[in-house]
Amino acid sequence: MRSIKFLLLAAAMGAVPATANAALVGSLGRGTGPFLNLSSAGLDGGSVATLTGGTVYNSDRPFADIPEGDVFGNNFLAAGPQAGQPATLTFTSPVSYLSFLWGSPDTYNRLQLVTNQSTYDFNVSNLGFSVTSGDQNFSQYVQFVGSLGETISSVSFTNTPRQDAFETANFSVSAVPEPGTWALMLVGFGMVGAASRYRRRSVKFVTA
Repeated sequence: MRSIKFLLLAAAMGAVPATANAALVGSLGRGTGPFLNLSSAGLDGGSVATLTGGTVYNSDRPFADIPEGDVFGNNFLAAGPQAGQPATLTFTSPVSYLSFLWGSPDTYNRLQLVTNQSTYDFNVSNLGFSVTSGDQNFSQYVQFVGSLGETISSVSFTNTPRQDAFETANFSVSAVPEPGTWALMLVGFGMVGAASRYRRRSVKFVTA
């Protein structure tokens, strides 16, 4: 009972997860969506993220480096091809999860994520891509997850040195839960644990 009372008190105080040992992890793979609409304004008309730099193209253009039919809404974001011309998506509210489709991955692509804790640099090597030659018939989903209170505030795409372009599409995100949501989750976990302990105590063993 004391644990339940503590959780209820935490909920009343608007408990939030701790930021100690926060971390951002990048990996190959994707979420379930839904995908956000991409335009020159950003994601969902700029309501989820605003876009600076880069160019949004339609996937039926002959220089699109993402396989035809794989792009939600037929739009993709291209950064470059000149070095020093990054495309940056700045989220209007912090997110704890980001996923997108990376088209024709090659060693010139550079990805940078800024969080409330640090700045992270990713590329095809440290993410473990199986294809890194810029093959225009290949694309790969990647995903980034913040834990223990670390949240993503922006993501930037660029190319170094000046060669090719960095194409991305099919963005999806998960917003950071409100403090009240975290508190309710904690209370729920506490109730489940208490019920489990009660059931164990209620079981009586009969011996011959």
